[in-house]
Amino acid sequence: MRIQRTAIIFLFAVFSLAPVAQANKDPYQWALVRLDYARKDKVDQLKWFCERVHELARRARTDSVLIEFLDVNQKSAWLDQQGKASKELRNKVGELRKALGYYYASNYLSFHDILFVDLGGNVLHTIRGDSGFQSNLVEGPLAETPLGKCLQSKPTKETFVDFHRYSELDRPAAFFVEPIQREGKQLGWLVLQCSINKVNSLFAGIEQLGETGEAFVVNRSGYMLTESNFADESTILKEHLDDRNIQVKFRDGQGHRTVTDYRGFKALTSFEVVEFLGTQWLVVVKVDEAQVTTEHFQEHRQYFMEQILGYLDKVPPKERRAPDSTSDRKLFRVDMDEFVKANHNELLQTVGVATCTALVASYPGKFGYLAHISPMDQVYGSEGTNLLGHVTKKIKTYDIPKYERRRVRFVIVAPHLVSLPSIIDKLVAEGFFLSQISVMYEPRARCANVSYDYVRDHITVQWLSDQAPQGEHFHHAGDAHNLGAIVKNYTGG
Repeated sequence: MRIQRTAIIFLFAVFSLAPVAQANKDPYQWALVRLDYARKDKVDQLKWFCERVHELARRARTDSVLIEFLDVNQKSAWLDQQGKASKELRNKVGELRKALGYYYASNYLSFHDILFVDLGGNVLHTIRGDSGFQSNLVEGPLAETPLGKCLQSKPTKETFVDFHRYSELDRPAAFFVEPIQREGKQLGWLVLQCSINKVNSLFAGIEQLGETGEAFVVNRSGYMLTESNFADESTILKEHLDDRNIQVKFRDGQGHRTVTDYRGFKALTSFEVVEFLGTQWLVVVKVDEAQVTTEHFQEHRQYFMEQILGYLDKVPPKERRAPDSTSDRKLFRVDMDEFVKANHNELLQTVGVATCTALVASYPGKFGYLAHISPMDQVYGSEGTNLLGHVTKKIKTYDIPKYERRRVRFVIVAPHLVSLPSIIDKLVAEGFFLSQISVMYEPRARCANVSYDYVRDHITVQWLSDQAPQGEHFHHAGDAHNLGAIVKNYTGG
């Protein structure tokens, strides 16, 4: 019911605000509105979770079953040290521990574990018996952890210890340290362990923001407390975010910022600081600017396609450059209606691109494709080859996982713009963004010879033209026009 209610509120907010967003025609401001609603939802979920486990921790502090169990284990441990514990007592304590396991499962399963700790920091018992906890928390390996330091201070009031890695063997956790008293005398502490997985689950999905939408939590030191959607290894307490970005957000408390994110991409963010029992967390919801630009292009495809074509026809020609230095590496020739993949030491080249189109698709350090697409291909509206479709299928299916798709780059090379609209449409339909697509266009040329140097990740285009002083001039990848930048310029973002 809670999830349905949240979804209904979100949709109502989106549709009720849609006319305002359309009126100002600013897709980036509209994206921030969407981010705000998603951020509010995540903050509400986090606060709800914290309040729920906090209430449970307060209940544990006065739970007569847990208090009695701590007392019994403390007395049993003392008798063991004195060599006075009978076999009957040990058996009775064992039965109590078994019974407590069922009691925990029925009442306190929201906590990963409960530790019963005496005033000397000795762990008398844990529900799960995790090996990560030593017999003493204030001496030995765990003494220097935040939990160990908390217990060394002998807290007499409830204390919350923020998420940290307390053992090399276990995932990070946070702890409620609850002092236990009986008849005015402190017996020790109940230490209730909160798994990081509980918080991570709240932030795992944010489908309404598309492919690059992401929500995460950051601690006061700038480390992520949740997993990234775009990493194959854990980011929890490992991924440290840029202090110049994070500390400003902690200072501001709530707002928006456009930043270069931890992956190196420009992103729009909505953020809010959440405080809980003396601890501060930063909730961030973000989406790549490239996604927003591409979605805006799709919504107004005809208008922006005209702007792209008009811009490329009107923009002044790029400065003519000298050719690259020659290479003695083996050359692989790509003929018409072919594509070739490079991923080692290859130098790819195709010649005579006139009515055809050359396409370079690359991920630096992983692979590069060079295709020579003829007018018989589907991007020209024909029924022949489908080179672009084959290249994108190989990239998406075999070359990289989905979360790395943003790092693929496409460069389209031709002395005409006939095939460009179809190529743009197909790449966007395949889930790539305009910022990943660039164009090298020279209408004064008869044809082009294109080389792709995989080792240097370098593209060289030799334009053959009757108008050039020596019949040729050269452009390199840096001379290409990025489609994302063109559309953003016409958007006013």
